[in-house]
Amino acid sequence: MKSTIKNISLLFVFLLLVVTVHAQNDLPKITGNYSKTALGDFINEVERNYPFTFFYSGKSIAERTFDAQFSNELLDVCLQEIGRKLLINFTRVDNKIYVYVGTPVLEDYNIAVPLEEENKTPELADRDLDELHKQEFIIRNIGVPGQTNSKYVTLRGNLRAFDDKSPIVSGNVIVAGTTKGVSTDKKGNFELRLEKGNHTLQFSSVGRVPTQRVINIYSDGSLNVELETKITLIGDIEIFGDKKETVSDVRSGVERISEEMIKSIPALLGEPDIMKTTLLIPGVQTVGESSQGFNVRGGKTDQNLILVDGAPLYYPSHFFGNFSAVNSDMVKEAILYKGSIPSQFGGRISSVYEIITQDGSTKEIGGNGGISPLSAKIAVDGPIYKKSTFAFSARSTYSDYVLNMINVPDLYNSTVSFGDIHAKVNLHLSDKSQLKLSAYTSNDRYKLHSDTLYKYKNAILSADYHLRYNDQWQSDFLFTNSMFGYNISSDKDAASAYTMTHDVLNAGFKNSNTFEINQELKLNFGAQLNAYIVNPGEKVIPEGANLQPFSSNDEKALEYGGFVGLEFPVSSRLSMEAGVRLSGFLSFDDGYRYVYAENEPLDIDNIVDTIRGENSVKARYFYPEFRLSANYMLRHSTSLKFSYNRTVQYIHILTNSTAISPTDTWKLSDEYIPPQLGHQVSLGFFKSFGNNDVETSLEGFYKRIENLKEYKPGASLLLNDHIETEILNGLGKSYGLEFALKKNTGRINGVLSYAYLRTLIKSDSPYESEQVNDGEYFPANYDKPHNLNMLVNVKASRKLLLSSTINYSTGRPITYPVAKYQLGDQVILHYSKYNQYRIPDYFRMDVSVTFEGNLKANKKIDSSLTFAIYNITARKNAYSVFFRSEGDTFAGYQLSIFATAIPTISYNFKF
Repeated sequence: MKSTIKNISLLFVFLLLVVTVHAQNDLPKITGNYSKTALGDFINEVERNYPFTFFYSGKSIAERTFDAQFSNELLDVCLQEIGRKLLINFTRVDNKIYVYVGTPVLEDYNIAVPLEEENKTPELADRDLDELHKQEFIIRNIGVPGQTNSKYVTLRGNLRAFDDKSPIVSGNVIVAGTTKGVSTDKKGNFELRLEKGNHTLQFSSVGRVPTQRVINIYSDGSLNVELETKITLIGDIEIFGDKKETVSDVRSGVERISEEMIKSIPALLGEPDIMKTTLLIPGVQTVGESSQGFNVRGGKTDQNLILVDGAPLYYPSHFFGNFSAVNSDMVKEAILYKGSIPSQFGGRISSVYEIITQDGSTKEIGGNGGISPLSAKIAVDGPIYKKSTFAFSARSTYSDYVLNMINVPDLYNSTVSFGDIHAKVNLHLSDKSQLKLSAYTSNDRYKLHSDTLYKYKNAILSADYHLRYNDQWQSDFLFTNSMFGYNISSDKDAASAYTMTHDVLNAGFKNSNTFEINQELKLNFGAQLNAYIVNPGEKVIPEGANLQPFSSNDEKALEYGGFVGLEFPVSSRLSMEAGVRLSGFLSFDDGYRYVYAENEPLDIDNIVDTIRGENSVKARYFYPEFRLSANYMLRHSTSLKFSYNRTVQYIHILTNSTAISPTDTWKLSDEYIPPQLGHQVSLGFFKSFGNNDVETSLEGFYKRIENLKEYKPGASLLLNDHIETEILNGLGKSYGLEFALKKNTGRINGVLSYAYLRTLIKSDSPYESEQVNDGEYFPANYDKPHNLNMLVNVKASRKLLLSSTINYSTGRPITYPVAKYQLGDQVILHYSKYNQYRIPDYFRMDVSVTFEGNLKANKKIDSSLTFAIYNITARKNAYSVFFRSEGDTFAGYQLSIFATAIPTISYNFKF
């Protein structure tokens, strides 16, 4: 027996030697005299003459030169000699040769990894960057050979930052040489379906150094990857993220804004602003300078659901719209859904704007801040324990000088101030569970050349518990509480003193689930509940005043819904996402309500009865909301996309001004105020060029809105307990074409966007007295057909960054007097059709120069100085045009908010 075993062993060794010699004989033999030859030239020669491909990172390796003479030497011998001379290593796997600096990571890649180790995720996070760079050349065996007979397997993993271990949201995971790829979710997780065998995966994200991993995958397994942060603040700027995803993502009309883009835009009053950055996106516009809120694809400002860590934000601005309510230093990423809105979102009919804030660094405590002539800010983040982190920011104003620069005499000697605090804690409970707690509060106050004091505030709380049950199923449990309220008071004259208040409170719960049925099907499902309490308005009169007090019962309602969505491929080129959201609304009796005469318009003269009751349901609504998205890949860098949305909105802003104001009031749907319904269809063409550094898109859409809220002429919207008599339910339609050109990286980069948008409205009432513009369609107050925006960044040197923006838009509609006639001593004006004319077109150019401080490594504080000029051409853009009686004539006047160039300087630091 021993002799037999010995003979078999000798035979096995002999056969192994024969195979090895045969394999070596298949290698090419190199002959040549190489003097001061660049390694890159040698690699090109080998790749040109033989079926081998080399992989290496960076140009520095290819530029190294060597001297050598080979005479009929095997390629492996030649590479060993070159490696010895250049202090580098070559590793060959079949026809792939990997080049790297350092010691070999494995001596023999044909040796199988022990099975008990194969399903363990390798630890890739070495504190040494050199070790991190070596990960590109390690060949990983993932899964267990022979465990599955399926041709396809699933790779799951997590993408996070190397420095602070925070998850990377919307990072790209691409299979090299193909169009196949995915994006990471808000936890940094990804899942990719692959054929068994060898693959090279490419990982990238905005502001991070791209990397790759080489794998041999045998069955389902996992892989975690870390990305290094780009080391210079003034380096090549990436302004828009997810270059590959724009083309391959199944959804259309989705825009992602990175923190790098926010910081690169010249800012009014010295501070980057996420809301102003949003206006660079085609299809997004505002009614004018210093306007609060924004309009998306012809929608009203209240038709945008703004979420901060999942909680609704009801008022998005400070200081008359010149500062965002959210400190941009706390923003990790912002995602605007203006086309394909996932079924998990509901409650607004135009867009969803999801703002994701920073989690905090797991490495060490650090922060950043800034000082400008108007405001100061500070942000700090760092580890708490183990993988748990915190983030905190605060802002405040300390100067009113800007108001005196605004060319409006009524604003002289006015005061304005605001402050906000934002805190977040990210608790790592276990490898499968995580809890994020976020709190935000803000306070604004101003007095405009009068004795009236205006105060308003936002408050947000959110708690998000994330649980991963297994590799297929993960769930989020989100609890939110949002509040907005204002207080207007006057006490200079005791006889006319008063205090007026309004507030809205929204408490919510949402459960979202992702279940991966198999490698091709992903199911999203969940449920949501929102409770509302709205104080319509209250006027409190102190003792001794001559005014009448006013009070109204709170409005109460419950919004509920369930949603389900399925992502699936139809073919190798066509992918789809289909979903439905079932939403309902219960409006509860607020104590009393008016009954109006049948077949008559809602008017106080038509009130026939008053019904009193409490805690009973006075109105019910229930609607299905359908969502559909499709992407057809024409080529690896070109796609066509289609989407359809049906959306419902149950809460509305009541305002008779063009832009939203902190004194506007929120109104819930009830038996007289039906919810708004939106239908939108879009079709787009998406194309990327080069290495996906340049992107273009052309997208058209059509939107129809039912029960759009309009108002009767001269409507009284404040302190009105029969507000339904002032509101008209109209029809709206919007259509347009959006074009975008983006250069994402390089020394010169930027965005060019143009949109042609029309928004038309008509009253939808059977009563002639309630028809506006004779019942015909008329342009909405925010209808601005032509919109052109451009951002250009130039990295002039390592320490100098130049930025400029240009904004042009058609003037908004206005109704002009077109004739006058005299009746006795009175001059009477005759006006045109509603919104028939337009104010002058808008044009503004801003510039900024940023100087970086010392760029040496290991500094305790990094600093920069930014000089900016807002409206450098000093153009007097018209905000509105009004007419004033002067004797027996009427004169027209133009109101400009910033009628001059406004320079600012800001100092920013990071520690």
